[in-house]
Amino acid sequence: MRISQIRSRLEKGVYLHVPPPENGRDFPLSLAGCGHDRWIKNTTLKCHYSDITVFEFVVSGNQVYHENGEDYLVGPGEMFILHRAIPHDYSVGPAGYVHKRFVSIRSACINAMLQSVGLHKPQVISFVEPGEIQAIFRKIGRYAKTQEEGFHLKVSMMLYRLIVEASLCCTVSKPLMVEKAMAYMAAHIKEKITLEDLVGICGGSARHFSRVFKQSTGEAPLQWLLSLRRNEAIALICQTDLPIGEIASRVGYPDPLGFSAFFKKHMGQSPSEMRAKARLKES
Repeated sequence: MRISQIRSRLEKGVYLHVPPPENGRDFPLSLAGCGHDRWIKNTTLKCHYSDITVFEFVVSGNQVYHENGEDYLVGPGEMFILHRAIPHDYSVGPAGYVHKRFVSIRSACINAMLQSVGLHKPQVISFVEPGEIQAIFRKIGRYAKTQEEGFHLKVSMMLYRLIVEASLCCTVSKPLMVEKAMAYMAAHIKEKITLEDLVGICGGSARHFSRVFKQSTGEAPLQWLLSLRRNEAIALICQTDLPIGEIASRVGYPDPLGFSAFFKKHMGQSPSEMRAKARLKES
């Protein structure tokens, strides 16, 4: 089919904004918005910062995503995750057009959840049964459109299912010691954790453990822990009204000043500045 024919069949994209639950209930995964879009060539979108996580599923055509200095070509039946706080851009791929569905997630625990199942790094996720995945996106869209009583809980469950399906298709089995270390760090994120602690839990020598961990995750153990704490802090700063000192304590920094210094070093802005920008964007 020629591009001119595809252009004539394109329909305007649809985006549904979903406000947080009125009762203030904190769902593990909350839908911020969803919809579908159809683009033709020469369409590009750049994002320098986002406080939400977006799952994009390509129905037809293809799209190129650029994140962390790498390009990822995503074709029909494949999904790509646009991670919070990571600059990215994306454009129509070689096919010259793309039809995609997407869901935007607001959640205080999404980063830790994605990290625990191997979805925290940029990657193309290919599904064995893409039709079933598209059906999940469609169902989420129907819930968002009708917004019947109790739909927030239904959507939260569907988003969790989407994460599970994606993790089953992309997660490479990790050595048991790495799985144990990751689970321990996620469960004790508030506590002081040393390399010696992890080696004591997982066994072996510090050198062997560090080498195996980096081979499996791409990061040294304590660097992985820093990433986990940073991502969790971003979620709490942007998605909650907790005092900065409380957030610092929750991610393992009993000294708020030390936390602010760490945060500004890695993010280029203070926690208060990030929260102000997030609130401005919401308004």
